[in-house]
Amino acid sequence: MNKAVIYFAYLCIYTTPIQLFILGWISLILFQTDNSILGYSTKAFLVENLKFWHDWIYSWFWNAYLDFWYQFPALIMIILKTVLSTWLGFWLLKKFK
Repeated sequence: MNKAVIYFAYLCIYTTPIQLFILGWISLILFQTDNSILGYSTKAFLVENLKFWHDWIYSWFWNAYLDFWYQFPALIMIILKTVLSTWLGFWLLKKFK
């Protein structure tokens, strides 16, 4: 069990650069277009830039659930996800190592 938690902690930490890349990508889109921070939803980002991911994820999961989470502003959600997953990774690593 400890080994699985440690692997999960490393996964959370090692995905931080990917999340920072997406954060920069969303920031670049927001600063180059007329979209506002609160008006640019995660769903709009996925449909405009990652249509294959949007279609694939909607074929696997409950659409109402995804619609709920994807309605939130993309910039705020990626910042929260980056901070929380990185913190969780370091916390789990400290606790179980």
